[in-house]
Amino acid sequence: MASSQCALQGVIALYSDLAQNPDKDFGWDKGLINARNHGYKEEWIEKLPTAMWDYCAAVGNPFSLGEFPEGLTVLDLGCGAGVDLCVAALLVGERGKAIGVDITPLMVETARRHAKEAGLENVEVMEGNLENIPIANESIDIVISNGAINLASSKSKVFEEIFRVLKPEGKLYFADMIDISEGSCTTSCCSQSASEGDWANCVEGTLKKEALTLMMSEAGFVSVECMGTNHYTTAPTTAGATFRSTKGDGNVKQRHWENVYTTKDVSKVGWYQQEPSISLALLQKIGSTPKDVVIDVGCGASALADRLIERGYPDITLLDISSNALEIVKQRLGASADIPHYCVGDVCAFTSEKHFDVWHDRAVFHFLQKEEEQNAYMETLHNSLSPKGYAIIGTFAVDGPDSCSALPVRQYDEERMKKLIKERFELLDVIEERHITPSGSKQKYCFFVLRPMEKSGV
Repeated sequence: MASSQCALQGVIALYSDLAQNPDKDFGWDKGLINARNHGYKEEWIEKLPTAMWDYCAAVGNPFSLGEFPEGLTVLDLGCGAGVDLCVAALLVGERGKAIGVDITPLMVETARRHAKEAGLENVEVMEGNLENIPIANESIDIVISNGAINLASSKSKVFEEIFRVLKPEGKLYFADMIDISEGSCTTSCCSQSASEGDWANCVEGTLKKEALTLMMSEAGFVSVECMGTNHYTTAPTTAGATFRSTKGDGNVKQRHWENVYTTKDVSKVGWYQQEPSISLALLQKIGSTPKDVVIDVGCGASALADRLIERGYPDITLLDISSNALEIVKQRLGASADIPHYCVGDVCAFTSEKHFDVWHDRAVFHFLQKEEEQNAYMETLHNSLSPKGYAIIGTFAVDGPDSCSALPVRQYDEERMKKLIKERFELLDVIEERHITPSGSKQKYCFFVLRPMEKSGV
């Protein structure tokens, strides 16, 4: 697969060429006929300069996917020469605004010129990368795109950025190329010889519609739909398709885990332990006693709380993003259910007046994919741990699974953990474990024992 830098250079080179040579045959449909084939309305065509339509390389019609009320702010990602940008400006009217972002400098210049020629004063065009959109949080009503998201090397990052800039319940309407080849390969071109030209032409890197809709859901979008394919193609294995979705409330992780603990038999899930043996052994190793204030982060339905109560621990906090998981623990503890303190929430946003002597996390940290999430976790840990406290963090090992409960995970070893804890914590111990799942398969884990650096040796 082409490297991200190679792909980026190919995209800029190709679309710089298009900006300078709109009449050139690039091997895919464009122009006024292409716009009409996608159902662009004659009233739009009549209101905009004729020469502008020569640049129309639309792979679909995002304006067919929903309403564009007057007065709204629309963001066109990968706006190119500004065809869709100017249509959006017409639709939202003088009280609205259309903003275009494109990575190719010559296209930015061309879009600005076309908006000026069209007499549209409600248009702004800026140079920028779709993976780092230069737009403020929650400032956009509708995001559109036409054949541009597919050109990004990290499409998941693009959807995260779109989610960030959209207002609550904002809309995403876009058209793009998808892989329609048979088989399970994630891209339509898996050749080792694929070039940056293949990427820029929407061949290499093109995803199946299921992969794109999953990325949108994981980014927090709801009502995610692929509205179908059309005639547009760049290769025998690709087709144009349209998608629409709505910005959700951001509680994707919580909904996922609530569903798991509502619909699954917790004794059958892959992470299930009948006995938390490794955790108990590590508590003994650090010299933990019932005098310790303990928190079990991402406890799920773990039996660790049961065993701590049996050993006389009176101050236990259970934190999980799923209220259903905590309810399972409460029901199981029976008469002892009032001993733990139950907290429903995301560890990255957790705060407590308590300082914990033991922070235990068997399987949360490795779900944190973003650097900002990892940093937030470490900040929370640093603020929550007592000066002489210990943190026990379990993750999948580097040769362990790369997903769990249909979610991606990050794998860790001593080197990777040391890079994250930096000067804040001392890594006291690393323990490898082979977890046997209820189905009998083996999973490699790493457990890390940390202590606040400034308090080490106390």
